[in-house]
Amino acid sequence: MHIRKGINCIDYFTNSDKSFLITGSDDYTAKFWNYETKSCVQTLEGHTHNGTAVCIHPELPIIITVSKDQTVRLWNATTYRLENTLNFGLERVWGVGHKKSSNQ
Repeated sequence: MHIRKGINCIDYFTNSDKSFLITGSDDYTAKFWNYETKSCVQTLEGHTHNGTAVCIHPELPIIITVSKDQTVRLWNATTYRLENTLNFGLERVWGVGHKKSSNQ
């Protein structure tokens, strides 16, 4: 793994028969890592400050990233495209989660 700055958050998930990690870092990115090969599969760029929380929804194809830039970003887990940026004026957010069997 090559990381330019510190990791602030991490989430583990499986997709088919492969295991992955997603990290949120001080370099303003979220990165997908193949757990077995320890290689970066995809980098999500768009936040303007440190990443503070990441989450993969277990049922919907959604990746959630949160940053000190006061935004919550929703990414498509298949295409890795940014789908929506939410700004609730939350200042710093240190955690994010999902509700199983729900679109929340």
